[in-house]
Amino acid sequence: MRRVVALLMVAVLLGCAAPPPPPPEFSPEEREEFRQDMLSDVEKVETFLQKTRRGINLTEITLGWFVMILLNELSAHDAGLHAYIHHDDNNSELFLRNDFQTDPKGQIAAIDELARRGETDIRLAAREALACLTTIPSPKTSDAQQKEARMELVATLLRLKSHLNRIAGAHLPPAAELPGRTD
Repeated sequence: MRRVVALLMVAVLLGCAAPPPPPPEFSPEEREEFRQDMLSDVEKVETFLQKTRRGINLTEITLGWFVMILLNELSAHDAGLHAYIHHDDNNSELFLRNDFQTDPKGQIAAIDELARRGETDIRLAAREALACLTTIPSPKTSDAQQKEARMELVATLLRLKSHLNRIAGAHLPPAAELPGRTD
């Protein structure tokens, strides 16, 4: 049993490690894997949307864990985002805990600025993921304030979902590579 727990902990820690910088070119298999990751993330965002619309407050842990993993996935395909999030050999958890937590508006603005320089959808998805963390309803506030925060979170999740869908669409294999296609 201890061995299983130890293996699980190692797997979790490896999942938090900074991904290597993206290669200059991705193979068709890597593009498809990334596309599938984005489609899976779209499904997770849809689940978050459904819960939030039903009046359920997402927790910082649930949304934070998702954002941490998403930042790793996105930065593994964008050298500029990778350099920004993983500066000084940071992983995305340290970025969220140190950089983002101390200045969320500044970090969102910085990634917004990165998006103006290229890889727009990937960087805007990272921006919206971070923005989600700033709109989590606090159970310590009034019902009206929680409802307002949930509405804001829904809007942010919808923008995130839109960017993730565009990223997935941009990573479709060329028509000549689709199964059953004989051009």
